[in-house]
Amino acid sequence: MLEKADRVGGTLWFSTLTTPDNGRLLTWLQNEATRLGIDIRLTTTATADSVRALSPDVVVVATGAVRERPAVPGGDLPHVHTGDTMRALMTGSGDATGQSPLLRIMGRLGGLTGITKSPDKIRYLSSKFLKLLPMTRNVVVVGGSLVGLELAEFLAERGSRVTLVAEGGQLGVPMAMPRRWTAVKHARENGVNIYRDATLKRITRKTVEFIAGGETLSVRASMVIVATGVSAAAPLAEDLSASGVDVHVVGDAGSVDYIEGAVHSAWKIATAL
Repeated sequence: MLEKADRVGGTLWFSTLTTPDNGRLLTWLQNEATRLGIDIRLTTTATADSVRALSPDVVVVATGAVRERPAVPGGDLPHVHTGDTMRALMTGSGDATGQSPLLRIMGRLGGLTGITKSPDKIRYLSSKFLKLLPMTRNVVVVGGSLVGLELAEFLAERGSRVTLVAEGGQLGVPMAMPRRWTAVKHARENGVNIYRDATLKRITRKTVEFIAGGETLSVRASMVIVATGVSAAAPLAEDLSASGVDVHVVGDAGSVDYIEGAVHSAWKIATAL
């Protein structure tokens, strides 16, 4: 197995920060991989050439979803984060180019000390120190689905003043019940200001502007986290397939269906092979 990061789990690992119960699934998968003797090669980027060099009978591509910046003025500002840049900063690995220098340094220090490899340590330290950081004082989360709602709840619990700008009318989709209800309830109890059926218009260095309820609103934002614009894409699979390799795509690279969908799609391919 080729993995470009310094740890296995991908989005599942990152989700354990806001949902600790997911850690049990990740631990089980790691233990099973060890028990079965799977050759796992970390910090190894898979390319069409490097994969073909292994002479595989079959290739399964599980590279995850593509996360894009919002197509609005200011969407490329340094304090605007996608799921990928947030993961890079929180774990101390990956490409955080263009992001806040202070956050990049903190992420790298965390990676060097090993702190960012422990979800428990990240949760504990963030609960103690996150509210002291100027860049997390006023946070706007764009997107009210499962990821956006959980991030808003997570940050608000740690002292950030959070505004949730949701494009749709329903929150937490496709989060299971009753977790979805409790997440909305806890978010409100922790002071999250929620705007439904909202349209993002512009991001400046200090504010986020959007339309909600027929009004144009502006809220302060020292950090903006974009939890929308997630789409399936697997360019590696396309390159390999074009050269005659037997390729199968699973997880969010094929269809953005979160953990349950990723496990199910992998199971279907594994049983077929």
